[in-house]
Parts: sequence; C-alpha cells; structure tokens
Amino acid sequence: MSFKKRFSPFLVFLIILLVTTAGIALARAGGGQSYGGSRSGGSSGSGGSGGDGLGIIIYFLIRLCIEQPCIGIPLVIVIIIVAIFVKKKNLKKQYSTIQQAGNRGLNQNQDVVATKTALAKIKQRDPQFTTASIIKKSNAAFLEIQQAWSDQDLSKVRRFISDGVNERFSLQIDMQKKQNIRNKMENVQVLGTEVTSIESDSHFDSIHLRITAKAKDTDENLTTGRKIRTNYSGTFVEYWSFVRKPGVQTLAGKGLVEGVCPNCAAPLELSDSGRCKYCDAVVTSGEYDWVLSEITQSIEWSTAANPETVPGYTQMIEADPGFNLQTIEDTASVIFWRYIKSYFEGKMDPIKKLATEEYSNNLADSLENTKDGQSHLFFADAAVGAVETQSITQGTDYDRIQVLVKWSAANSWIDHTGKVKSGGQKTIRPQIFTLLRKHGVKTLAATQLNSAHCPGCGAPYTGGDSGACEYCGRPLNDGSGSWVLESIGPFSTSRINSAGVSPITGTSNVSTDILLLAMASTMYADGELDDKEMDMLGSFASQRGVSSEHLATIVNTVKQPDAQLPRPANTAEATEVLKAMVRMSLADGRIDDTEKALLENYATSAGLSKYAVTSAIAKQRKSLYKEAKKTLK
Repeated sequence: MSFKKRFSPFLVFLIILLVTTAGIALARAGGGQSYGGSRSGGSSGSGGSGGDGLGIIIYFLIRLCIEQPCIGIPLVIVIIIVAIFVKKKNLKKQYSTIQQAGNRGLNQNQDVVATKTALAKIKQRDPQFTTASIIKKSNAAFLEIQQAWSDQDLSKVRRFISDGVNERFSLQIDMQKKQNIRNKMENVQVLGTEVTSIESDSHFDSIHLRITAKAKDTDENLTTGRKIRTNYSGTFVEYWSFVRKPGVQTLAGKGLVEGVCPNCAAPLELSDSGRCKYCDAVVTSGEYDWVLSEITQSIEWSTAANPETVPGYTQMIEADPGFNLQTIEDTASVIFWRYIKSYFEGKMDPIKKLATEEYSNNLADSLENTKDGQSHLFFADAAVGAVETQSITQGTDYDRIQVLVKWSAANSWIDHTGKVKSGGQKTIRPQIFTLLRKHGVKTLAATQLNSAHCPGCGAPYTGGDSGACEYCGRPLNDGSGSWVLESIGPFSTSRINSAGVSPITGTSNVSTDILLLAMASTMYADGELDDKEMDMLGSFASQRGVSSEHLATIVNTVKQPDAQLPRPANTAEATEVLKAMVRMSLADGRIDDTEKALLENYATSAGLSKYAVTSAIAKQRKSLYKEAKKTLK
C-alpha cells in the first residue's frame, strides 16, 4: 500500500503537529527526550501501534490532554468534528454509489453488457432476429392467451406454450368449469413491454420480458353469465419467458404465434403430442420457434443468475450434456399442477405418471384422510409465484434435484357435485419438490419442453391410473427415463444465502415475500404482531413492490398454527436472514429509520442484539459499495 493511500494530507499534518507540539510539551515535563531513542533498533520494540501511526497519535493525544489540556482538549474536539465530517462524507459517497449502481437492479434488468453479449450471440446465428420482433410476438401472444383463458379454450394457444404453462392453465380452467364459473379478462391492453434479460447457452436461447398491462378481471356464472365478483381492475406487471433452440432462424410472419408451422409453413394444426399434422414436427419443443416457458409474478422476479451458481449444476452438465434448468423447472411445474389436480379430484391418478410409486401411495393415504363425508380437501385459487432450482446431487443409484415452488392457496372443501365450501384464508406455501432420476440417464434434446409427454412415443400423460404410458407401455414413474417426484417438504431458512442477494445486479436467491415470511413469523413468535410492527412490515413491503393484499396473505400465513414457515432455527440462520434483509434494504442506497427499526425488532425477536444490526449494516454497505464501484467502472 502506498504512503498516499495510508496517510491523508490531514493525517500527515496532524502527525507533524502532534509530534512537534507533544515533543515540546513532554520535553518540558522531563521525559520527551526518550521518544525514538529507547525504541530504536527495529520494529519489534514498537509495541502495538501497527505501523500506521494511529497508536502513536492516540498515545500523544492522551499525553497532550494530560500535560497541556489547553492545547490537547481543543485539538481532540477538532479531530472529532473533522472525523464526523469525513465519516458522513464517506457514508454519503457510499450510499450514492450503491444507489447509482442499484438503479438497474431496482428496475430488475440484466447488466447492459451481459444483454448485449447474449443478443450478439443470437444475432450471429440468426441475423434477422431483433428485440422489436420478439416484443411484437410477445404482445400478440399475451393478448391471445388472455382471450383463450377467458374463453376457457387453450387449443387456440397450445401451439406456442410449453407443457408446464399448458398444465397450469388447463387445470385452473378445469377447476373453474367444475365450479360452474368463468374468469374473464376484459378490456385488456398492453401498456408497455421491455426485454429485461437474455441468456444463451448450448441448449436454449432465453428471453425474459417485462409486460405491463391493464385489464378488468371478473368472475361470472357459466350458465347464466351473471357476474359473481370483480377480482381486480387496473394495471399489473408480469414477466414472460420465451425459449427456443440455438440456431433457429427468424422467419417473418411464419411462426407459432402467427399460426403458421415454422417447419413446413402450413396453417398450424396440432395433434395431442404437439406435432404439426402436416409435417409431424414437434413445434412446442422450441426447436422451430419461440415457446412461452414460464410466467413469473413481479414480486417473485429477479434477473436470472448464472446457472453455475446452482450447487451441482456443473457436475451434472459434465455427466449429462443435454441437461438444462429450463427443462427441470418446466417438469417441476407440470408435477406441481398435477399434485394440485390430485387434491381437486380426490385421487392420485393425475400425478401417478410423474411420481414414484411410494410417493403416490403416500399421497393416496393423505387424500383418504382429508375426506369428510361426501367432501374432500382441495387447494382453491392455487397460484404459483416462481419455480427455482435449488440444488443438484448425483448419487450411485439415483440423481436428485431440489426445486423450490413458491405457491399460495386456500384450504377448501369440494363434493362430487362440484359444490365448494371454503375452509380458510389464502396462505403462502414455499415448498421443496425433490425430483429423482436413475443415475446415468441422459436428457433427450427432442423432448426437453414436452414434460407432460412420454419420452418414448411422445404421447400425452392422459388416462389410466398406472405409472406407464397408455400408448407404448413404457414405465414413466420409476426415473428410468425422466425426472419424477420423490417427496415434497417445507422450505427452510437454512437455504437462504445473503451473498446471493444483490440489489446492484438485481439477482436474489431469496424473494421479498419469503424474507417477509421469515421476519413476520419470527416477530410473531410471541403470538402477536402489534400496530407498530405491522406499520414497519407494511413500509418494508410497499417499498419493495409487495401489495397490501399480498402482505395480508403473508401475515395470515404466519398466524396459522399448522403453517410450515421459513423461521430461523438457530442464531446462524437468523443472522443470515438479517444480512439478506440488510442487503435488500440497501437497494435504494440507504436504510431509513423505519427500516432500521424493523431490522432491530426482527433481531430482538430472533435473539440477536441491536449491535448485530449495526454491524450487519456496516459490513453489507461496504460489501455493496465495492460491488457498486466495480459495476459502475
């Protein structure tokens, strides 16, 4: 480290002043002449000054205040004032730098350089591609899907949606029909669309778009057409993700959204297996055009992190070159919605082909236990916030993947006639879905997005209560060909890693609502959330785009006696949650009094000291400042 970096001009001046002044003062006292003389002969005799002059300065200041208080005390006061001024100036600089670099993170957009690099890769393979073209496609797809949803007819959009998206909508529509209702989206307008991030690897090109739209959301009776309730009317934001295989060429006006087979250019008609009826191409595979693979709610969205940060990802790629996270998350989405459908129908048949026999049998027992006369438990208004891969482990016999599914629903009861009786309020349920596959099995590139189709013959997973394909007889639920469900368990705060929360890049391995769940559940440990605590939670939530309705769902969740909450189990987990909260709070460059009060309240409830909050703020601010400087540079 250079002399300039170690000593500011003020410090150099201060040392000279102190040495000169203190030297005179101590000489008058009769002992100053020993300075330097008795300590010559090497650094080993220099005590604990550390070589930066600080120990010497403190020593002389103390002596000066004792020997010459008229000089020492005013000098100490001046030093304190200057130190406070310098500290405030440095803090202001740090906050400003973090805020400046964090603006992109707050907008949840990908790093500009990363976007340009990924876009350049796509354009190199496909010169006709433009971001304007994908925005045009996405806007058309958005409007068409809203209409298909309102009409309860997905055949109109099946050509450009993945199995996961199709399963999600199909189940919800099926549940609506059995309850004799229709959810209508009226006066739909796309207010704005922007590309937030682009990724490109050897398996897929992925584009994520932020769509801001406006609509009137109502429920009506299917038989009479009478309006039952108004759900929402206004503006909302969703993130839509489209994928396709690398090397696919853009053909103007000849794509899936336009209703034209991108392989043979014929008017598109699909078979049950997603094949064009004219050329037999599996057009929903992403091999010919962009396919909608995921819809993420704004509260759950964060810029996609490097897949290599997922534990075990690199090793899995080496063992299975066709492996990719898009396929896993699409598969997990299909499994989740079939799990929900099993509860809706009161039988395990829907999930039988996608879960191990042991899990299916356990589920059958659980379903039987939920029956109450002619009614049984099901999850009403089920909705998924996000599906995220957590870890990948290779074993001797089986490989396993843990996927976090963040969903919400209300426990309700339904009988064989479709009559529904509400059983409770909506709660948030972050759960870990563990998938397994026999070790050594390779991912089939041609069926990567066909998660609800037989990997052997391509037939859809329909009909029958066996774990085999109804068409070719191939076993489907033993992990010999594809990933299947082994278990479902609660999300633990032990999975929260504060280092993965970065307001600078907009990435986060933990969502705001999970942090709010952890905070609120810890604060509610005494059985109460008072008005002051609710105000603090509300302020923290609103500043991070969490609606008052969603916060109410979070608070209701923590009050449920049987809820599986992400509550810290020990001091280490509580500290990690605190650090993640601090990093998230610093997204706008500073932590205000309300935020600090909330952090201190959480810390007290978790058995941490207020010093832990102060320390966490100081350390995370310095860490983010370094990250911000690097980003801006």
